[in-house]
Amino acid sequence: MGSEPPGEDLLVLPPIPLATGRLLRDDDDRPVPITAVELVVVTEDGAEHRIPLVARHGAWWPPDR
Repeated sequence: MGSEPPGEDLLVLPPIPLATGRLLRDDDDRPVPITAVELVVVTEDGAEHRIPLVARHGAWWPPDR
């Protein structure tokens, strides 16, 4: 790690749904509507990068580039 040339082996999200559904159950087992889903990537230096997913056709998709 760290020896790769810049631009090599970049993270690419596939053009398929990464999750489905619009509800999550809370601690009392009640359904709660989901308003946002994010993919969190933590790099070697401890930085967090958040990639918000997009709700389309009943699923959560990677963002368009």
